[in-house]
Amino acid sequence: MMRVGSWFATRIGLLLIWLTATACAALAQSGAAPFGSSPYPTFGSSAGTDVLRHRGPTGEPCLEVSGLTRPHTVDPNVFDHVIAVNNHCAQQIILKACYYQSQDCISIEAPGGERKEAILGVMPGMRDFRFDFKEKF
Repeated sequence: MMRVGSWFATRIGLLLIWLTATACAALAQSGAAPFGSSPYPTFGSSAGTDVLRHRGPTGEPCLEVSGLTRPHTVDPNVFDHVIAVNNHCAQQIILKACYYQSQDCISIEAPGGERKEAILGVMPGMRDFRFDFKEKF
């Protein structure tokens, strides 16, 4: 003979399992980002193209890419948007850097084992900028 308390606990457990399963299925179908992920891009290669990177013998990406702003000396309210590329591998790598979600792009040739800087654009009063890059193969 089953006790009422254990029957009730069993029903509650089954209900919780069903709710969890349906919530996970709804989240997967909605295309919503999982918990903890950000909808904003990172400073790096485009989303999903991390496998399309030149890699060294240890498997680490060859290129270290960063962005910085540099104010002009004559007018400190005008800024150069600079892309700095540090190539840790021996081979020359060509990449295309663009303002984020824009077709305003430049091509950068990073010689092996060297650092190279290139100006993506010049903007008055715009200190912050976002960019994206893709390595050419």
